[in-house]
Amino acid sequence: RKYLGVEDLSGKIVVTSGLGGMSGAQAKAGVICGAVTVIAEVDPAALYKRKNQGWLLESFDDVDLLLERVLEAAKNREAT
Repeated sequence: RKYLGVEDLSGKIVVTSGLGGMSGAQAKAGVICGAVTVIAEVDPAALYKRKNQGWLLESFDDVDLLLERVLEAAKNREAT
């Protein structure tokens, strides 16, 4: 927020990677900040583990569907 000069991250897209170890909290942190958070993960086990634990709201394995959803969420200022 400080870097972007905004009070909240609603409608902003944040891209990061990794859901293993302590990185699992990235998704929840993005939601808390109000951002649309995209996290790339190459290990399906890590992805599904975090989703089952409730750290992720959504997951995609199709890039076109992901991009469609990201743009929709940003437009609607949804935290995902």
